[in-house]
Amino acid sequence: MKLSSLASSSEGNCIYVGTKKTNVLVDCGVSAKRIENSLSELDLTVPEFDGILITHEHSDHINGLRVFSKKHHVPLYGTKETLEAIERMDVKKEIDPDLYRPVRADEQIVVGDFTVTPFSNSHDAANPVGYRAEADGHAVGVVTDLGVYSQYTINHLLGLDAVLLEANHDVHMLEA
Repeated sequence: MKLSSLASSSEGNCIYVGTKKTNVLVDCGVSAKRIENSLSELDLTVPEFDGILITHEHSDHINGLRVFSKKHHVPLYGTKETLEAIERMDVKKEIDPDLYRPVRADEQIVVGDFTVTPFSNSHDAANPVGYRAEADGHAVGVVTDLGVYSQYTINHLLGLDAVLLEANHDVHMLEA
């Protein structure tokens, strides 16, 4: 299993998670061209992708979604509230609504050979989630904009082979 940050900043977030059989992105906050260039450095092409897991609707997580989605027709996974928030934005104008795949926190879904568990995240968005992806006895987790964490969050991150945490600088959270 591979986990690679293609972009992580207030200017845009995009994370690659993959196995030999399945490739997904977590968020699409940078341009399609930048994503494609970053993926080529990993010897991947977009037609090999099985989905985009959207954490929430803020622009630094979905800026590239309209162009990327129109060009590649990759299914978009997000909570119902996140997908509805995207529908209300200009970004949705060229997104095929048939690509939307609503998810619920704590309800597993299958994407390729991944078992994915979305879990609630405390952030000022419609209904943000982090994701835990498991395949072939390995597990990774991605949580963006983590500001407050609880035992619930920790439980979803236990037993991982790798985790990508993106948060504002907080000394206490880093120490814990």
